[in-house]
Amino acid sequence: MLDLIVRGGTVVTAFETFQADIGVTDEKISHIAEAGSLDSLIGEHTRVIDAGGKYVMPGLIEPHMHVKAPFSNTIDMLDFYTASKCAAFGGVTSFMDFSTTTKDTPVLKAVEERLDEMAEGALDYSVHAKFITAGDDPDDLRNTVKTLVEKGVPTFKMFTIYPGVMIQDADILRIMEVAKEEGALCGFHAESNDIAQFMTQKLLSEGKTDWEYFNQAKPNACEAEAVNRILTFAGLLDAPVYFYHLSAKESVNLVREAKKRGVRVQAETCGHYLTLTDAKNKGVDGINYLMSPPLRSEEDRKAMWEGIKDGTLSLVTSDNEVFSRTVKEKDLEVNGDTGEKIPYFTTPVNGIPGLEERFGLLMIGVNNGDISLNKLVEVGSTNPAKVFGCYPQKGCLAVGSDADLIVVDPEKNVPLVRENLHYPEELDYNLYEGFVSRGWPVCTVRRGEILVENGEFKGKRNSGRLLRRRLKR
Repeated sequence: MLDLIVRGGTVVTAFETFQADIGVTDEKISHIAEAGSLDSLIGEHTRVIDAGGKYVMPGLIEPHMHVKAPFSNTIDMLDFYTASKCAAFGGVTSFMDFSTTTKDTPVLKAVEERLDEMAEGALDYSVHAKFITAGDDPDDLRNTVKTLVEKGVPTFKMFTIYPGVMIQDADILRIMEVAKEEGALCGFHAESNDIAQFMTQKLLSEGKTDWEYFNQAKPNACEAEAVNRILTFAGLLDAPVYFYHLSAKESVNLVREAKKRGVRVQAETCGHYLTLTDAKNKGVDGINYLMSPPLRSEEDRKAMWEGIKDGTLSLVTSDNEVFSRTVKEKDLEVNGDTGEKIPYFTTPVNGIPGLEERFGLLMIGVNNGDISLNKLVEVGSTNPAKVFGCYPQKGCLAVGSDADLIVVDPEKNVPLVRENLHYPEELDYNLYEGFVSRGWPVCTVRRGEILVENGEFKGKRNSGRLLRRRLKR
């Protein structure tokens, strides 16, 4: 008998759409069959989910978020259990974070510490290893990379900006070469530290401190220069690379042209770059919209959609890191006459919510005709699984795959505001006021266990499972 059956739904994958019932046995999808044909396998203890009139999709995978992440002497408001709750309501069944590697906490130790923290969640999980140096000993570097790959952590992240975590170009090349040889993938937060420092000093010297100048301190060229540099390294070494959170049209064009040349590159953008522009940074509420890279022009926003449509951009992620406005404002000076906080764009922590909203932002794209439902599944589930080495265990609806799925009511309208989401109460602003998703997950299933049903979160602490990933070479 089946443990669970999802009946009468329209199955939507990255490749096709069809009517079927899905049967689950021992945490795996055991049957995908014509509607009604599995009824004989329904037993006394079989859970039955009626998906009539609804879509059935693979659970989303969130490969880019920051939870319990230290930033500028503070930390975001989520832990991995509360993040699981937000994510599950937004249709996410697996997520990945980053190690907090420092000079005092080397990569392997940082990875183990982060995995220990992530184990408290209710979603299946993994981590990307952050490198801040290649070290002095080539043998140690190779052993570190080999150990990570053997542990199922074959994806790395490096920063080309922010002294303290920024890695030098020579070290990038050394790590890329070893990663290529050992079956790992190097990913990058690509912004030019020199351009950002130069522009920031220039703007401050001119007395330009309002929130809108945060965007000008990191112009399109700031991102594009770093993207071009890493693409040059990738071409030189014939090594695969990945870019997190691309936001500038120039960057998309650079990746597009590199792909044509045969460079092995994949890249993502984020929901906020698909829906918001730098106009949001003007005025007193501009502080709410500080993130790195910053919001950009309407032309850039449209370029992100074009990149998704033509396959230049393979994933859409959240880059979730949630701070309240109160926390963002805590180090600002106060105007003695008005009592108001004085804007100073270099002071606040940057980061925004998005873990729960991601499905809705993509669904808005579907309803606006920017992408199809199949493309939503591709960039939100299937490609994350493929790029980061857990496909077909995750990212698809196929016999033998983990029973990670969501049931989506196409007529359920959800305004993307706090009262409809599940972040902690201290989140004191709405990032997506006026954005309404027509279509929303009403049931989320992870490995055959129902996490969200009838508006209730049922996920248990410590019920997630470590994903041991391996990249195809």
